[in-house]
Amino acid sequence: MFVDKELKILRELLHQTQKELADNLSIPVLSVKRWEKKKNIIENNNIDKIYNYAFSKNIRFNEIFERYFLEECNKQNKKLLFHGCKNKLIMPLDFKHSKKENDFGVGFYLGETFKQAAIYIANSKSNKVYAYSLNLDTLRVYRFQVNTDWMITISYYRGLLNKYEKTNYLKKLVNKLKGIDVIIAPIADNRMFDIIDEFVNGEITDQQCQHSLVATNLGMQYVIRTERGLNKLKLLKDQYLSTNEKNSLVNERLDLNIESQETVKNARVKYRNKGRYIDEILV
Repeated sequence: MFVDKELKILRELLHQTQKELADNLSIPVLSVKRWEKKKNIIENNNIDKIYNYAFSKNIRFNEIFERYFLEECNKQNKKLLFHGCKNKLIMPLDFKHSKKENDFGVGFYLGETFKQAAIYIANSKSNKVYAYSLNLDTLRVYRFQVNTDWMITISYYRGLLNKYEKTNYLKKLVNKLKGIDVIIAPIADNRMFDIIDEFVNGEITDQQCQHSLVATNLGMQYVIRTERGLNKLKLLKDQYLSTNEKNSLVNERLDLNIESQETVKNARVKYRNKGRYIDEILV
């Protein structure tokens, strides 16, 4: 990984010379000069040092890059997306390492914002988020909203609906996705699956589940399901998530969990006995 852009941004915003920055980072000035000229690939411990120092000065490299990439993608009529990888990303991209039990089965999963992808890996050992542009022209796209079809589809791919797999409702949903290159759908995380499990187990109705899930508000994910889709992806940058930024995201996520819990409780009460139970839908 190169950090030439990061170092130049840091020095410009803090009005520091290469020597001053090197002193503040406790590293040789020669290293800073080489890194800025891309003569050396930097080690992870020094990347972390640079990013943590920037974070302490309220300089968010990843937000800066995200704004720049978003502007460029908008000009080209492309979609900016981010992939958080808990393990090493293997190039070229393929589907060999994707799990069948993901939200929509085998695929390459991306989020709409850097923060979405970063939160996904914040509790892992990984520190890489990959920024991509996606050209949706000519691709076959299917969009989901937070509704009954979405809840049942991801429950199916997660292996929760085996006893219902022969029902017409479920067959129609699965058939709709055949030949689709890209699925655009709400992100589902562990908090959501606790709620979805209750729906699948017949404890709450689809409306109770739907309005509870809306409260989690995690944003949308893009799932690339075909080689045609992968060929439309272009890697823009591998972005680094520093130790301090990770810790900040973990704390932010905890705060959001607490806020959404009350909204979920209210949705359960408000929509009690409204809607249908899963046995009434999958008949």
